[in-house]
Amino acid sequence: MDEYSAEPTKRATAGQADYWDHATRLELAVLARDQAGAEAALAEALAHVREPWEPETTTRNLGLIGDTRRGRGEATAWLDEILKTLGERNHETVLEMASRPAPTPPASG
Repeated sequence: MDEYSAEPTKRATAGQADYWDHATRLELAVLARDQAGAEAALAEALAHVREPWEPETTTRNLGLIGDTRRGRGEATAWLDEILKTLGERNHETVLEMASRPAPTPPASG
């Protein structure tokens, strides 16, 4: 593990990780074909989503990996499940954000 891949794990272990730390761990686990690690990182990433574009970006990145693997004839069933879960969570985040009241602008004067 190099310094770039170790950093998100350090922050996660210290309880300081944000969505991107967990998403990075997820992507690295997928690249390493570590299904258990990917599923654990997915759960953590989903618990830290703040904006709908966060899981969208991760879905796009993992989709590229999945497309490449499918093109090589590799099995992608567990990766496809992760992509499905990310897509569902993104839809939920969009609905949650749409139902929030608009912020009140500061009073002028």
